[in-house]
Amino acid sequence: MFPQSTQSPPTSLQVHPVPFLANTQDADELGAGSVEVPSWQIPDLVVECPKRPGARIHKGTSLILPEAGGDLLACIVRSLPVLLQIRPRWILGYSMAVDGVSLRTMYRQLEHSGPCVMIVEDSSNCIFGAFLSEGLRPVSQCYGTHECFVFRTPRLAGAWRTEVYGRSVAPTSPSQIEGASVPKPESEGASPPAGFSGQKAKYFEALRKAQAPSSSASVFCNHMGIVVGTDGPALFIDQDLLRGASWPSVGFGSPSLCTAGTDFVVRNIEARQNRFGIGAPNANERPVK
Repeated sequence: MFPQSTQSPPTSLQVHPVPFLANTQDADELGAGSVEVPSWQIPDLVVECPKRPGARIHKGTSLILPEAGGDLLACIVRSLPVLLQIRPRWILGYSMAVDGVSLRTMYRQLEHSGPCVMIVEDSSNCIFGAFLSEGLRPVSQCYGTHECFVFRTPRLAGAWRTEVYGRSVAPTSPSQIEGASVPKPESEGASPPAGFSGQKAKYFEALRKAQAPSSSASVFCNHMGIVVGTDGPALFIDQDLLRGASWPSVGFGSPSLCTAGTDFVVRNIEARQNRFGIGAPNANERPVK
């Protein structure tokens, strides 16, 4: 739940329809095409869960979503499957601020959690992430449905609004896929991206070759990291959870999600599990204060 206030809560939040292709307005301007998200669709943000009773936020750290602003939250909600928009409660499945820095812990905390929203904040204050319709789980093959999407919002940049990119129509030619893929290795005439040469470049290439173009917006997780959008990848988080990368993705129709090139340094990551808010909350669930 959001921090208490003496003022009456708003009846709705206004956001631009998604997907967005450009940012041409100041943050306080609402265009004619804006849409309303009713307040009852805005989720309660819960820290504790049965897997983590008595959770506490580490000193000097903070959670991402409560501080990111209503536009990001509303745009994510607007893009979710309809059933997940009904009085939602978003449980904090994993956060660096609560659980420490560990990919293994992240997988364990989110095991059998179902759909989740993964949010990343980088060292440039940009916030981006993905909705994963089948959750985060280390498996031997790619997975995901047409309901997956990626998003970005450069925090504190007044001319930007949250952009959401849903799974797009499959490309019709190999050249379209290649245009959104990881740069070719040096042996093929192009320099690999800084920090992700060698083994990581081969890793991404193997993922692309294993997938048909129609499924390039898939998700893949294992001990080497998290990949969203195998034709880019649209988003990659390395196994140490300290670095990542984002390239344009044809599968999602998205540009690089980070604002400073393709590679980024992770400042914070959190994953929210979607739970319906109908009925009494679980005794182990504590709203964000």
